[in-house]
Amino acid sequence: MIAILKDVGYAILKTDCENGAIGIFIECYEDIDSALLDMRKPDMNGAEALGEIEFIDAEIKAFSVSGVVVDWESLGALGILQSPFQAKDVERVVNE
Repeated sequence: MIAILKDVGYAILKTDCENGAIGIFIECYEDIDSALLDMRKPDMNGAEALGEIEFIDAEIKAFSVSGVVVDWESLGALGILQSPFQAKDVERVVNE
């Protein structure tokens, strides 16, 4: 997914854990336009991370990435990128 987003011109900040994502967001939130959050991470799931991120920036455009059905609307996410997905799906969701 990172390569897809870079190919269409997005700058990416990446971490393998949701706690790390919150740290990055705290440091760089003024430069971040959107967040893609994995709903099934062991240390902190995407819903928990989204709550923390929205506390810092209520206007963040957040999307969930999941291989399972998730009620993303109730979490405050703008949309979901359901696994498995293709490059065109990633670009479509982020551009919307």
